[in-house]
Amino acid sequence: MKRTIFILILLWACAPPPPDPFIPPPTKLPTDGPNSLSEGLLTEYDIWEFLKENPSETKVIEMLGAPDSVWASDEQPYYIMYYYHSGLQDYNSIELNTQSRKVTGYEWDE
Repeated sequence: MKRTIFILILLWACAPPPPDPFIPPPTKLPTDGPNSLSEGLLTEYDIWEFLKENPSETKVIEMLGAPDSVWASDEQPYYIMYYYHSGLQDYNSIELNTQSRKVTGYEWDE
Protein backbone atom coordinates (compact mmCIF):
# COMPACT_ATOMS: atom_id res chain seq x y z
CA MET A 1 0.00 0.00 0.00
CA LYS A 2 2.76 2.44 0.94
CA ARG A 3 4.59 1.51 -2.21
CA THR A 4 1.53 2.31 -4.37
CA ILE A 5 1.05 5.69 -2.69
CA PHE A 6 4.75 6.48 -3.16
CA ILE A 7 4.58 5.60 -6.87
CA LEU A 8 1.43 7.70 -7.38
CA ILE A 9 3.02 10.70 -5.65
CA LEU A 10 6.20 10.27 -7.70
CA LEU A 11 4.25 10.13 -10.97
CA TRP A 12 2.11 13.13 -10.04
CA ALA A 13 5.15 15.22 -9.06
CA CYS A 14 7.08 14.39 -12.25
CA ALA A 15 4.40 15.39 -14.74
CA PRO A 16 5.07 18.80 -16.38
CA PRO A 17 2.23 21.32 -16.37
CA PRO A 18 0.31 21.61 -19.64
CA PRO A 19 1.42 24.53 -21.84
CA ASP A 20 -0.78 27.61 -22.07
CA PRO A 21 -2.51 27.65 -25.46
CA PHE A 22 -1.77 30.57 -27.79
CA ILE A 23 -4.93 32.55 -28.39
CA PRO A 24 -4.52 35.64 -30.58
CA PRO A 25 -6.15 38.71 -29.05
CA PRO A 26 -9.15 40.14 -30.88
CA THR A 27 -8.27 42.64 -33.56
CA LYS A 28 -9.87 46.06 -33.35
CA LEU A 29 -9.28 46.80 -37.02
CA PRO A 30 -11.94 46.77 -39.71
CA THR A 31 -11.12 43.44 -41.34
CA ASP A 32 -13.90 43.19 -43.92
CA GLY A 33 -13.57 46.65 -45.44
CA PRO A 34 -11.40 47.74 -48.34
CA ASN A 35 -7.62 47.73 -47.95
CA SER A 36 -4.65 48.42 -50.18
CA LEU A 37 -4.48 44.82 -51.38
CA SER A 38 -8.18 44.42 -52.19
CA GLU A 39 -8.27 47.81 -53.92
CA GLY A 40 -5.42 46.74 -56.22
CA LEU A 41 -3.15 49.56 -55.03
CA LEU A 42 -0.20 47.26 -54.23
CA THR A 43 2.18 45.40 -56.51
CA GLU A 44 3.85 42.18 -55.43
CA TYR A 45 7.08 44.20 -55.11
CA ASP A 46 5.34 46.65 -52.74
CA ILE A 47 4.24 43.76 -50.56
CA TRP A 48 7.76 42.25 -50.49
CA GLU A 49 9.28 45.60 -49.52
CA PHE A 50 6.65 46.07 -46.81
CA LEU A 51 7.12 42.59 -45.31
CA LYS A 52 10.92 42.90 -45.46
CA GLU A 53 10.70 45.62 -42.77
CA ASN A 54 9.20 43.10 -40.26
CA PRO A 55 6.02 45.11 -39.57
CA SER A 56 3.67 44.38 -36.69
CA GLU A 57 0.56 42.25 -37.10
CA THR A 58 -1.60 45.37 -36.88
CA LYS A 59 0.21 47.02 -39.80
CA VAL A 60 -0.02 43.84 -41.87
CA ILE A 61 -3.78 43.66 -41.36
CA GLU A 62 -4.17 47.37 -42.11
CA MET A 63 -2.24 46.93 -45.37
CA LEU A 64 -3.41 43.49 -46.55
CA GLY A 65 -6.70 42.96 -44.71
CA ALA A 66 -7.69 40.00 -42.60
CA PRO A 67 -6.01 36.71 -43.48
CA ASP A 68 -8.02 33.94 -45.10
CA SER A 69 -6.81 31.53 -42.42
CA VAL A 70 -4.38 31.36 -39.50
CA TRP A 71 -2.31 28.43 -38.28
CA ALA A 72 -1.03 28.37 -34.69
CA SER A 73 0.70 25.70 -32.63
CA ASP A 74 1.16 25.36 -28.88
CA GLU A 75 4.70 24.08 -29.43
CA GLN A 76 5.99 26.73 -31.86
CA PRO A 77 6.94 30.36 -31.07
CA TYR A 78 5.20 31.62 -34.20
CA TYR A 79 1.89 31.56 -36.05
CA ILE A 80 1.19 31.86 -39.76
CA MET A 81 -1.39 34.00 -41.54
CA TYR A 82 -2.43 32.79 -45.00
CA TYR A 83 -3.70 34.96 -47.86
CA TYR A 84 -5.26 33.23 -50.88
CA HIS A 85 -3.85 34.26 -54.28
CA SER A 86 -6.46 33.40 -56.92
CA GLY A 87 -4.05 33.82 -59.84
CA LEU A 88 -1.80 31.10 -58.40
CA GLN A 89 -4.63 29.05 -56.91
CA ASP A 90 -2.43 28.91 -53.81
CA TYR A 91 -1.82 30.67 -50.50
CA ASN A 92 0.84 33.22 -49.63
CA SER A 93 1.97 33.04 -46.02
CA ILE A 94 3.28 35.45 -43.39
CA GLU A 95 4.97 34.11 -40.24
CA LEU A 96 4.69 36.19 -37.06
CA ASN A 97 6.33 35.78 -33.64
CA THR A 98 3.79 35.00 -30.89
CA GLN A 99 5.50 37.31 -28.39
CA SER A 100 6.48 40.39 -30.41
CA ARG A 101 3.64 39.90 -32.97
CA LYS A 102 6.01 41.05 -35.74
CA VAL A 103 6.77 39.44 -39.08
CA THR A 104 9.64 36.96 -38.87
CA GLY A 105 9.26 35.37 -42.30
CA TYR A 106 7.04 35.22 -45.35
CA GLU A 107 6.44 33.47 -48.64
CA TRP A 108 4.81 35.83 -51.09
CA ASP A 109 4.67 34.71 -54.71
CA GLU A 110 3.70 36.67 -57.79
